[in-house]
Amino acid sequence: MLNWRITTLTVLSISLAACSSQPAPQSAASAQSNYSDDVLQSSPANPSRSNRTQYTPPSSVVQRPTRLASAGGDKTFRGAGRLNRLPDSIAHSLRLRGLSEQNMGAYIRPVNGGQPLLTAYADTPRNPASTMKLVTTYSALGVLGPDYRWPTEIYTAGNLAGDTLQGDVIIKGYGNPDFREGDFRQLLQALRARGIRNIAGNFIIDKTYFNVPNQGSIDGKDGASYNALPEALLYNERGSCYEVRGKAGQIQRICPIAPRNSNELNVNLFGDFWRIWVGEMGGHLAGGLRIAGLPGGAQLVHTHHSTPLRNVIAEINKDSNNVMARQLLLSMGAKQHGAPGTTQKGASAVGQFLESRGLRFSNLRIDNGSGLSRSERISAREMGEMLVDIYNSPYRHELMSSMAVLGVDGTVKNRMKNLTGRGKFKTGTLRDVRALAGYLTAANGQPYVISILHNDANIRASAKAAHDDLVEWVYYGGQNNVASAR
Repeated sequence: MLNWRITTLTVLSISLAACSSQPAPQSAASAQSNYSDDVLQSSPANPSRSNRTQYTPPSSVVQRPTRLASAGGDKTFRGAGRLNRLPDSIAHSLRLRGLSEQNMGAYIRPVNGGQPLLTAYADTPRNPASTMKLVTTYSALGVLGPDYRWPTEIYTAGNLAGDTLQGDVIIKGYGNPDFREGDFRQLLQALRARGIRNIAGNFIIDKTYFNVPNQGSIDGKDGASYNALPEALLYNERGSCYEVRGKAGQIQRICPIAPRNSNELNVNLFGDFWRIWVGEMGGHLAGGLRIAGLPGGAQLVHTHHSTPLRNVIAEINKDSNNVMARQLLLSMGAKQHGAPGTTQKGASAVGQFLESRGLRFSNLRIDNGSGLSRSERISAREMGEMLVDIYNSPYRHELMSSMAVLGVDGTVKNRMKNLTGRGKFKTGTLRDVRALAGYLTAANGQPYVISILHNDANIRASAKAAHDDLVEWVYYGGQNNVASAR
């Protein structure tokens, strides 16, 4: 584990934005499904963001490990399916696209157990791309709980003389994946309500709850939003728009500023502090920005609590939000093994949860939990068996409500319109990787889990057509084609 390093960044002044912050996009959790059957269930409406829980000490919110007793054995089904090769029509569809069927793992099984309909190259470990988010979000429901809310705290250090704080203001983050401008304003309003107008010291950001190494991007595109790095105090992850006035009086337009690295995240947060505290509330800051741990003797002013986890995972799975998934993995690590949260601790927490469900996956390899990785692995059978377990778990409604509805929303909005509303899926796309995992209610009313992990150096977007053909084959009962002996 890399040692935690605290860096210091001083910004002398930041001017009022020439263009306003981008509004937060509508949460995917607020998109309601109009379909309901054994698989599809309407997502609950988001509670008001202003309806927050009262402050609870951090030790009871984020540091008490969840008891995850091992289930003992391994309940993963290891047997054969009715078919153990791809149906002829699917194999032919792959060949037409220059793809080898051996590079596509497929696992299809009724949700209530029983013999799988199909196990084709299902035990080979493969890169799952973003379908790994299903592993992360399911584990988070078990480790953190559906009602878990991330705290973000504001403190003061120093004495108050009239309306002047003779000291610093500190913001401490605990990994909220969805901390935005309105939430930050709530903390600053609480500070202003204490009678403070002038801050003689610095604005301090405490990000010590996570220890995240400065990893390079997966594809060299460090500026891409999908490569955003996680932070204990991740702010407005979709970016803001500022004019930053530097020490020499120079102005740099940053529209938008994405959370690509720590320095830009710091400028992003401090820019809004200056805009809200000085520009809107008429306050003053004598010092600058510092990155440091919470000083001893600091006084808690207010705690903001995030929207519940059950709402956060909807944006992760429907819209395939990478940085939010990474926040979850680090949060699980800190919860189970103590701060600072690391990817190693998070991977251990995931393994513990799966074992508590009787799932022992020898092929599972976790890098960052988002699927934006070249090293993450799982087999199609293991992914499918986890989906069966989800369907029969206490978290079935929360997890399935977070998934994209076929032909309706999320990453499958424009896919298989002829089966609109009949399935819920998570997609995965990387160079040389296409994946699809989720649930489908067949024409006869039987719900199935479908897991397709396809790794091939020749893969292209057109490979989705072969995957869609396999989904339709399941929908119509798998009776039209057979797998020839080859």
